[in-house]
Amino acid sequence: MIHKYISLFLAILIFCSSCGLNISNESAFTATPGFVTATLQPTRISAPTNTPFPVTPAPVTSATVIAEGTTPPSVEGTTTTQLNVRAEPSTASESLGIINQFSPVQVIGKDASGSWYQVIYAGSATGRGWVRAEYVQVNATAEIAVIGGVAGSGSGVSGIVIQKINVRSGPGTTYESLGVLNPKDVVFITGKDSSGAWMQIEFMSAADGKGWVTEKYLQIENLDSIPVIGAVKQTIGTPDSIASTPTIAVFSAIQDGDSMQAPLASVIFSATGTHDLQVNSDISTPNGDAEDWVQFTPFSKSVLIEAKCSNSSFHVELWSNGQFSNEIMLACGGKLTMPTVPYQSYYFRIKAINSNDPQYIQYTFKISSIE
Repeated sequence: MIHKYISLFLAILIFCSSCGLNISNESAFTATPGFVTATLQPTRISAPTNTPFPVTPAPVTSATVIAEGTTPPSVEGTTTTQLNVRAEPSTASESLGIINQFSPVQVIGKDASGSWYQVIYAGSATGRGWVRAEYVQVNATAEIAVIGGVAGSGSGVSGIVIQKINVRSGPGTTYESLGVLNPKDVVFITGKDSSGAWMQIEFMSAADGKGWVTEKYLQIENLDSIPVIGAVKQTIGTPDSIASTPTIAVFSAIQDGDSMQAPLASVIFSATGTHDLQVNSDISTPNGDAEDWVQFTPFSKSVLIEAKCSNSSFHVELWSNGQFSNEIMLACGGKLTMPTVPYQSYYFRIKAINSNDPQYIQYTFKISSIE
């Protein structure tokens, strides 16, 4: 009987010990949190052996500089208007030809200001040319490299024209005007006068390839690095002259070669695109460029025409279908609303009045769609 109780006691003890193990395991399970934290070791990114970890990536920049003579990757673009292709990034530079509106171009660089694009152009001896960047639509502007270096053997400093200015034969307003530069033109500076108020630039239209412009209308970096050019002799009067009569400077506009077939500016207006066209130029007579041609195609039934100029001695003619239509009576500083036929091409012929006296007119001509 005693053996029976002992056997029963041992059986109960074994059973209870087994229950205790189960309770312990259950408690451990219920203590597990409701989310799982990964315990795998993170993958370490290898850093250069001479650089402490972690490595901060270098910022991406769009101002990659490409030296002249190299061929950077090209970026596809499309012209938004008819464009002159220039030998240098300046409207005073030689015109190499014309690219029509909506034409594909391969952009291979830009100037430091981003105002001009260098494009592949088969009509150039170098296979390249420059066009105004604002009239080329590209999909990847940030990938366009800056073309390094400057032309010629000057100081290595370039400047950006911020207002239309005359290029003169010497450092002063009394010198002959050699031509005109427009806003966003790039100039290559070869020196400055002793006062620093006038910059000598490369100007291919001059006999010696040099011209002078006032510094206040240029945006220039590293101004102090520009060398001083020796004083230029005045050609007006002599030191011994007591009451010499000053020579009146006669300006003349640079021949740009435009015509009805190849207008100075051309644009197609659209309800979802371009609504305005502004032309800044000059004309002169009897010498120089006596007329400019501007083409536009409206989408509306009327346009607003505005003109600003240095004097009122000029005419504006309206042409359509290749024939003279009528004269536009638009005074300098005036505005005029003109009816138009949507999607029909029109031409404005802006010309100086024939006169025995020399005339030089700087003007701004603006055409705006009226919806």
